[in-house]
Amino acid sequence: MLRHLTLTLFLVLFAVPTVWAQDAQQITFDDAVRIALKQNVTLLRSKNFVEQQASLVQDRRMAFSPNLTFSAGAGQNFGRQFIQSESRIVEEKNESFRSSVSSNITLFSGFRNVSLLNAAQLDLEAQDLDYQRQEQTVIFNVMSQYLTLIERGEQISIQEENLESQRQQLAQIEEFVNVGSRPISDLYQQQAQAANAELTLLEAQRLYQLAEVALINTLQLDPFGAYEFMLPEISDSELVPAQYDVRDMLQTAFGTRADLKSQESRITASLSDIKASRASYFPNISLGFGYGSSWNSAIQDVLRDAGGNIVPDANGDPIFSNVSFSDQLDRNRGGNVSLSLSVPIFDRLSTKNATQRAKIQYDNAKLDLENLQQNIALQVRQAYLDYLTADKSLEVTEKQLISAEQALTADQERYNVGAATLVELSQSRASFVQAQSDQNQARFDFIFQKKLIDYYLGNLNPSEDLF
Repeated sequence: MLRHLTLTLFLVLFAVPTVWAQDAQQITFDDAVRIALKQNVTLLRSKNFVEQQASLVQDRRMAFSPNLTFSAGAGQNFGRQFIQSESRIVEEKNESFRSSVSSNITLFSGFRNVSLLNAAQLDLEAQDLDYQRQEQTVIFNVMSQYLTLIERGEQISIQEENLESQRQQLAQIEEFVNVGSRPISDLYQQQAQAANAELTLLEAQRLYQLAEVALINTLQLDPFGAYEFMLPEISDSELVPAQYDVRDMLQTAFGTRADLKSQESRITASLSDIKASRASYFPNISLGFGYGSSWNSAIQDVLRDAGGNIVPDANGDPIFSNVSFSDQLDRNRGGNVSLSLSVPIFDRLSTKNATQRAKIQYDNAKLDLENLQQNIALQVRQAYLDYLTADKSLEVTEKQLISAEQALTADQERYNVGAATLVELSQSRASFVQAQSDQNQARFDFIFQKKLIDYYLGNLNPSEDLF
């Protein structure tokens, strides 16, 4: 009695999401892909890397332009000073102001700027290709989890049908026992079979909810929200076997995979990094320009009349007056043009060590490319073999399901006339349910393996429908 009460409680708990589904947000497969491409954290991070690298390219490009700097400053000096002609110490205080504008441009740096720009552009291309591959990965993960959700939903339907069949069989056996045509042990056995079917259905519902939680996490949806994932229509064409050639598949993958192209761009970028490191062996030529003026309150000039003559004081000495701010700026203005040449003679082997490190990075990039090519080849071959297995499993499980259904029908008829035991009927029903489950699993494994091949070949397109 306690066991049946527990089962009923679990059924009620699992039935709660069905009530929520009335107000739940409906999400189709296309909606899920669109949400993932918009909200997936890994994809957003990859997009940020692209924007960061684009900023670096702009920085490298602007290195060819001259800079322009304006500077200004003001100050005050105070303190004691000895005036020798008067043989006395006086307290002095004066203010000053200065301003200037300057510019500098590199005329030649051993093509360092050119190499750095090329490397940055190639790295940007690699980041963009990484982003494209990450988009394919996100789409594939959504598709994989969605297929898992569909498959587990189908398993629930199978177990619900099995539970209903077990209950109908239980009702039939109760009638047989009541009229004395079957022993009471058959009733007990069938009650156990019905209870076991309830447990199996509960487990199927639990697995479905786990798959739903995983999909919600991938889509970065609100975990407290209610969602109803709509099943996509899987046409019969999805179950039609396709013809593949391993050699053609490998050539397609090597020519299409965005991550492979990305690594090739990084190798070329590493060559530019080597050239940029070697640039320090060459002279550096730069052109500079500056212009400015200044003012100081201590600057004085001889006072003159309108005719330009010096105006004396009562003792006949010249009279001095402070020079105005504008006059000083006009008088002190000036500029300069400079051409500088810097020739490296000994830099404590810094250039040699930097070049050596750049070469090592280049060698590692080539090793990464070889490793990636090897992994891609293994992935494609494994996907092809798994597809052949899935194709064969689909064919076998279809035959197995037909045979199990015919066996169940025959044993049901034999049991009804007393020619078969309940154990034989239970075994036939279990085989039929298992055949249904295997055939359902084989269908989705077949579809998954076809999409897995597309993923490994790099053919998944965000703008195309996958189903």
